[in-house]
Amino acid sequence: MLETKLGIDFGSANITVYAENRGIVRREPSVVVCDRYTGQVIAQGEEADRMKEKLPASMKVIYPIKDGIVQDYPTALYLLRNYMNAACKGRLLRPSVLMSVSGNVTELEKKALFDLVTAAGAGRACFIEESLAAAAGAGFDLKLPRGSMICDIGGGTTECAVLSMGSVVVSETVRIGGNDLSNAISDYILHEHSISIGRSTAEEIKKTVGTAVYRNEEVAMIAAGKHRDTSFPVFFEISSTEIYWVLKSYMDEILQCVKSVLEKTPPELVADISVEGLVICGGTSALYGIDRYLEWNLGIATSIAENAPHCAAQGLGRLLKNLKELENNGLIFATAEDESDDDE
Repeated sequence: MLETKLGIDFGSANITVYAENRGIVRREPSVVVCDRYTGQVIAQGEEADRMKEKLPASMKVIYPIKDGIVQDYPTALYLLRNYMNAACKGRLLRPSVLMSVSGNVTELEKKALFDLVTAAGAGRACFIEESLAAAAGAGFDLKLPRGSMICDIGGGTTECAVLSMGSVVVSETVRIGGNDLSNAISDYILHEHSISIGRSTAEEIKKTVGTAVYRNEEVAMIAAGKHRDTSFPVFFEISSTEIYWVLKSYMDEILQCVKSVLEKTPPELVADISVEGLVICGGTSALYGIDRYLEWNLGIATSIAENAPHCAAQGLGRLLKNLKELENNGLIFATAEDESDDDE
């Protein structure tokens, strides 16, 4: 078979590429470092992520995707083309691409994504709601006439959905994700401790002492930053209790998103969910206690999906194996020529 089928999850934090019969072939941060004056790309992905906070004034960092929307088209095209070319090396035909998109993406924004994917080298492209892809990757049986609920907490957005028979019944998206939690930690430390820290340090604090629930046994860590008044390097201690209060309002917004979906869900499907429980996935599902926080406040058993950060990409791969099922749910692969005909 000369054609390659790819599943692509292009998020605010990471881009993951799944190749049919090969699994995940690429997962790297969605970031590029380029020359500030010429625009020439200097580094991408993991390398750019390591460099991003140690750059000279002649370089800048670009995050091409934010909240599922293209913010910098040339940079997004550069990343996508490189990763698709690497995944299709040695293949003669242009790949068919199944891409996950946030449920709140407009038709105009989806058209911009379609243009991006085809310009990057796709022969055909199709889009599917990220919650449906994540559910497939989490192991849901999408064919059953039964209500299932998933909450995908990513880098830029949180998307909660109720599914039945391979379709999204109710969904809601809030623009809150792991990046917002890291930014909140940075802001808190600057305002309360007068210490400026980089994004990498904020992310390390989130991973080490970040928590969605109040911990009876407090944990703490030592981190380094720059004092706002003296500009000297300084070490400081930060505790899980402090970070709990920093993140609490964000956890409450995620909780409200889930509650809103439940309020709009038909009673029979809610009855199924009360038995099946809520599954959470996405990179931010690794935050300590987030499953317990949701379970305690919802009264619904909550679990973290296996391989949670990769659920959407794994789901895209699972769906690629049965294109007929996609078509039965109204998801059709289109070419650039098809889209041009529709516009006319």
